[in-house]
Amino acid sequence: MLLTFVSLWMLTGCQSDEGVDKETQITETTEHFYVKSVHYFSSAWPKTFWQNFEKPDVPKELQQIKNDGFNTVVLTVPWRGFEKNFSADKTTSVDAMYQRLDFMLQEITALDLHFMLRLGFPHDFNPDVDASILQLCQGMYTEEKTRQQWLDYLNNIKNIVTSYQSYSAGMMISWEDFWCPHFVFTELSQQERLQLAQTMGYSEWLRSSDKNQHAIKTLLGQNEISSANTAIPKKNEQSYVLYLDFIDHALHDILLLTRTVFPNTSLEIRVDKDPVKVNDKLIWVGHDLYLEDSHRATYWAPFWGAKNQGELLTADEAVEKFDYFLNYVTGDGINNNHVIEQFNFTDNTPYFPNNANIKPDEVNNFLVKAAPLLKQKSSGYGLWAYRDYADNLFYNAYFEQGLHGWQHNEQVGIQAINGDNHVHIKAGGFIEQSMIISDRVMWAVSYENMSFCYQGHKAGEVVITVNDEQVVQLKTETGRQCHLMPAELFKKHLKGKIRIQALNDVIMDEVKIYGFIQELGVYDHFGQPGPYLEGVRQLNKEL
Repeated sequence: MLLTFVSLWMLTGCQSDEGVDKETQITETTEHFYVKSVHYFSSAWPKTFWQNFEKPDVPKELQQIKNDGFNTVVLTVPWRGFEKNFSADKTTSVDAMYQRLDFMLQEITALDLHFMLRLGFPHDFNPDVDASILQLCQGMYTEEKTRQQWLDYLNNIKNIVTSYQSYSAGMMISWEDFWCPHFVFTELSQQERLQLAQTMGYSEWLRSSDKNQHAIKTLLGQNEISSANTAIPKKNEQSYVLYLDFIDHALHDILLLTRTVFPNTSLEIRVDKDPVKVNDKLIWVGHDLYLEDSHRATYWAPFWGAKNQGELLTADEAVEKFDYFLNYVTGDGINNNHVIEQFNFTDNTPYFPNNANIKPDEVNNFLVKAAPLLKQKSSGYGLWAYRDYADNLFYNAYFEQGLHGWQHNEQVGIQAINGDNHVHIKAGGFIEQSMIISDRVMWAVSYENMSFCYQGHKAGEVVITVNDEQVVQLKTETGRQCHLMPAELFKKHLKGKIRIQALNDVIMDEVKIYGFIQELGVYDHFGQPGPYLEGVRQLNKEL
């Protein structure tokens, strides 16, 4: 049943919750309000936020969010990093991370803000984790052990969240965090795709009684559907259209599993369409929009409905394309109950450099003009990069976890200054991390330069090396500083050991080496107001 007005996923979804202990359900707030949210990463970035955020900064940053007119904070909560030892039947919780989640919820609710949690965010650099992102993604579709570990993680989150349930604006999972069927499985060898089809139950699903068997056999080019001859298709096969439907089914099973712990969990649906090749033509196939659900999450950027030839749109053109998107995700008004929790009105992601964007001097105008459409055709919105962030290579770069994750010699220690951890590197001391650079920063091979930034407390001189080859020698200063370095050696040694060695006493914090800044233009990387802050504030007033 559709609601005439709702907040975010406040009501029980259409799926049955039979078997769930009603006494232990998280009961989300019943107050109906329009969700105005930001994803919060402090001065870090999504992949390192939980290790890095500095507690003294949190209250003032959350107050700023509230002052800008937002009422909800979205936290992306990793599975890897909050849990470790995935090779065991039962994982080991990283207590420090759950404690930091509890702290964050205390601070959010103290300001009378609501919170949403994106559960199962896959990215975290904790070196103690023994499972890759791909291993866990594949396991969720193929292994009961992994699914049970997922439930254990969810129950650990629930134990923290229960105390703050009156401020909960809901839980969600995203198709992006269970991405491997889309982007990995179809690229594997024939034998691997046959095996995966069996473990995922693909052929059984194809043979199910509610399917048109004649149509399926025609698309497969087979007279019989058996596990022995039915593999996950490649993207250039016509039967890929069947697999796309199956992926939606498999993801829905993960959603149902999650709802056994959090019954009102919503799904960030895949609003992008996928191409299926038919007679040298591409047919664009959409995914399940969950139009029957009373709570959904979506995302948007100006490329929707555009030519995507590098064009810059006027505010009016962008509004027209935004309306096209809204009509699509609502089923032409059938279900307006979705939160566009990634309202990416600008996007500088290098993946698709030809994607359309809005003319910079018309973005604020677009934001104001988008308000009536948002109000009419959604139940909320959110910003992903409320504060621009850099793709920092380092784990625990703010030293809030001491020296965990850093290799170092005895000339290195942690020094607390005004309650904030700094690293103190004496002359001859070094800190270093070993990593596959291209795993941590996927665009590394395209960088011409990298930036070395830090918060200096005691000036000195350092040498930065990659696999013992010197990148730069430079003098550090006090305060917030950045230095540009050539990226050549980082690209040469994509599997590398990055070292910072002190030639004399140095004290610093918030150490970053990065090549890309994700920009939205609300606040810059250093927390200073951006060109679109006033437009966002005006949008919030209109809503």
